[in-house]
Amino acid sequence: MARIPENELHNLVRDMELERLVLLLNLMEVDDETDVIGRLPDQVREQVLSRIHGEDREHVEELLGYPEDSAGGIMSPLAFRLREEATCREAIDALQDAEELESVFYLFVENEAEQLVGVTSLRNLLTHPPGMRLKDFMTTEVITVHPEVDQEEVARVVGRYDLLAIPVVDDHRKLLGIVTVDDIIDVIKEEAAEDMMLMAGVHELADGGITTGVLQSSRERVLWLLATLGGGIVASESIALWSASLETYAVLAGFLPVVLGMGGNVGTQSATITVRGIALGRVQPRDLLRLIWRELRVGFMLGLGYGLLLGIYCLLRFPQTKMLGLGVAGAIFIAMTVATSVGAIVPLTLERMHIDPAVATNPIVTTLMDNIGVIIYFSITTYLLAIL
Repeated sequence: MARIPENELHNLVRDMELERLVLLLNLMEVDDETDVIGRLPDQVREQVLSRIHGEDREHVEELLGYPEDSAGGIMSPLAFRLREEATCREAIDALQDAEELESVFYLFVENEAEQLVGVTSLRNLLTHPPGMRLKDFMTTEVITVHPEVDQEEVARVVGRYDLLAIPVVDDHRKLLGIVTVDDIIDVIKEEAAEDMMLMAGVHELADGGITTGVLQSSRERVLWLLATLGGGIVASESIALWSASLETYAVLAGFLPVVLGMGGNVGTQSATITVRGIALGRVQPRDLLRLIWRELRVGFMLGLGYGLLLGIYCLLRFPQTKMLGLGVAGAIFIAMTVATSVGAIVPLTLERMHIDPAVATNPIVTTLMDNIGVIIYFSITTYLLAIL
């Protein structure tokens, strides 16, 4: 039920008796229950909240107070916690008596002021003497997140430290709840789907846009298509500057799409790798020069290889125009080398400008490489053919 698209959820609850809906919600984990209640129509939400169990209601209302895509919005308020003076035997007894805990990956340790001061695994709990106190072997350097932190940042932290659960604490280090790995998997899937849509220049629903209206879909797609159209017009005007060369050497028209396509593709590859690195927190704007140097070398090797292949093809296909092969090979070599650099520069520049790289990178890189590729191709080929 928590995974049902919002439109379908509204249709489902519209035809369902309120008591049956409340019964189903009471059988769910608190965080999943909150997800469903948060997506209900306002009137139904109020009716449901007035009927669910008292303690569950407190938890749900607390979670609803946080942004839906924040650590607080996806956390479970039920975490296994004990005081630091408790012994291993007492911890095991408490664990056996615990009810309604979603997942017990770690035992979180609090002091007398109910502040989170340590954490230990169940393995450590079982491998230490029963009489040993938790504070004597717990890990005191606890990795935590604030409830207002974006869920994507939570996923990055969990991935960076290979955690099964991460505690959510307030400004006074009071444990509010935990975000477990199953919730992180959902976040990763959701963010990946969102980034894929944004990189394509659309914002339609992650369910494939099936439930999205035609007019809404059209509005979502029009902006970046308009940008692409503008870039295409600029490229066509650039080609027109070499119209005389095309009239003299008509064969040049046949290889232009190859150069533009190869430059655009390798630029998009480089941009995708960079955007992915930014999303994972592994690439920062300060890494620009190092990343450009790396991508330059990649582009150099790719451009050299494909330039040789295309140059040999030109020599075999048009042996009477030997300079054509050299010009096309040189053009694709330079275009691919430049494209990898552009693919690295654009997303990092957008990140530094606080613009989501996933939204704007591909259209910008594609448009830039179309225009740069035209200039490179005709500048090299027309010069070499002119001295034939």
